[in-house]
Amino acid sequence: MSSTMSRPARTYAGWQQEKVAFLFGLSTRRALLLAAAVLAIIVPIAMVRVAAGIVFWPTAVVLAAMALVRVAGRTGDEWLAGLVSYGLIALRGQHKYAGGPFTPPDAAQDEAPRMELPGILAPLRLLSVPAAGRDLAVVHHYYDRSYTAVARVRFPGIGLTDSARRDQRVAGWGALLASLCTEGGPLARVQALQRLVPESGVALRSWHEDHLTANAPELARQVTAELLASSTVTTSRREAYLAFTMDARRVHSQIKAAGGGDMGAARVLIRHLSALSQVLGGAELEVEDWLGTRDLAEVIRAAYDPDSQVPLAARRAAAASAAARGMQDTALGSGTVPALAGPVYAEVKPGCYLHDGGVSASYWVQDWPRSQAWCTALAPLLADGSHRRSFGMIFEPLAPRAAERQVMRERTARHVAVRMRQRTGQIIPEHERAAAELALAQDAERAAGHGLVRFTAYASVTVTDPATLADACAALEADAAAARVELRRMWFAQDSGFALGALPLGLGLPRRRW
Repeated sequence: MSSTMSRPARTYAGWQQEKVAFLFGLSTRRALLLAAAVLAIIVPIAMVRVAAGIVFWPTAVVLAAMALVRVAGRTGDEWLAGLVSYGLIALRGQHKYAGGPFTPPDAAQDEAPRMELPGILAPLRLLSVPAAGRDLAVVHHYYDRSYTAVARVRFPGIGLTDSARRDQRVAGWGALLASLCTEGGPLARVQALQRLVPESGVALRSWHEDHLTANAPELARQVTAELLASSTVTTSRREAYLAFTMDARRVHSQIKAAGGGDMGAARVLIRHLSALSQVLGGAELEVEDWLGTRDLAEVIRAAYDPDSQVPLAARRAAAASAAARGMQDTALGSGTVPALAGPVYAEVKPGCYLHDGGVSASYWVQDWPRSQAWCTALAPLLADGSHRRSFGMIFEPLAPRAAERQVMRERTARHVAVRMRQRTGQIIPEHERAAAELALAQDAERAAGHGLVRFTAYASVTVTDPATLADACAALEADAAAARVELRRMWFAQDSGFALGALPLGLGLPRRRW
């Protein structure tokens, strides 16, 4: 007789913030503000003009407060930078967007299906590419010279599985990211987006009508009708998408060999996505479908206008029912045209984003769990709720040489911060010591062949009644606290947060700045 013992579940850590303290725990901008405050105090004394202190000393207090005092997790200089940026945009009227009937299309349009999107999404074009006998949507970013394809995926989940199976699935996802950490790899980033939307019940009712027999008992019809009427009260539907983005500058020669132009780039992107099918299977990710132009337009439209979800779902259910009967839907078909993907009206407020029939509030994940975390750590953020919610993570795999430079820069900055405190006789905080050790561990793992990935995450909640926005935000913040994730509301940049956290369009991470 023998017995087996299940091994304990594995925990994960290793994420490192990119912002490194420049001097005594201060960023470069805050150190300059503090230096300016000290200079403003010294100038009247050095000039032997105490009367000038009436102007200089209050200025020094303001500068020091901007550098040291935090409000809602942000320092005064960060609030000022966001406020000035938003003020300049609002002064030019660029915080409002009017599309659809307010902006008639030009007489001469390009061949690609046109999307009218606001803000940072304006440079996007939607290419319709024939692939495997069907239409494939490829999003082209004109300025970034990137091409993105979006897949609707299904995954079994890890909440109720044993620890060995969990570790296997997490390792499969890690293998997917590691396969992209190659020198000169064409895929520049991966976006994983999950949305929770209230269940409309249209597809379920359509399936019931198609499979209901004519001689069904009246009691069964009545009971089924009551169940269908109450099935959407507390249920929500989970949508998961993966967006793969290719940088055209990395594969210029391949695009030229494939015919050049947008179609050549799309062919190269499809070729590399086909090579990822085995890696996706290793992560137990099932690709339900690669979105076509009408499918992707529907995803964007439902995010901007929640009220359009029911008619769009009814149209999709009708098309699926007609296909099941071997008929062709002669009506509009599933999805919508790219010209109707964007909002009719949108306006950026300091703390929220108004768009058609919805109001959204977006957040940025500023800090991840500092201690070891389980692979189910984000479960509270992805749990079913009464409000529409989306959570998106953006990964940018680094090539081995870029990873080496990044890690060495990180190690140098951490070492300088520690040495500066030692030279001035200050006590080294444990978080700085732990960050230096983590940078050393990352360098050792990189030398052993592991990949390095830049990543961040955004969360967004959407309501149809503005009076319930505060409740939705409070629920999201409470779930983030349960997941030990620190969220920061994206004040003065809500449109950008919505584009990054609610739409699977493969936008990139912010560039590193001083």
